[in-house]
Amino acid sequence: MTLQQLRYVVTIAEIGTISKAAEELFVSQPSLTKALKELEKEMQIPIFDRTNKGIHVSREGEIFLGYARQVL
Repeated sequence: MTLQQLRYVVTIAEIGTISKAAEELFVSQPSLTKALKELEKEMQIPIFDRTNKGIHVSREGEIFLGYARQVL
């Protein structure tokens, strides 16, 4: 887990879409998605629930976001 990944998660949660978060963070959408999936795999929790209507923070993700915000 890196500070960069934590920044990514917080930004995605605040903005609500990966593509707009990627623009805000000045990274490509595929690299942001990859970093998110790597973090979810490392933490062994789904931080976001993905649906056809967008992305939403999961229950486990809410707890993780609290931790991420404290670290940042």
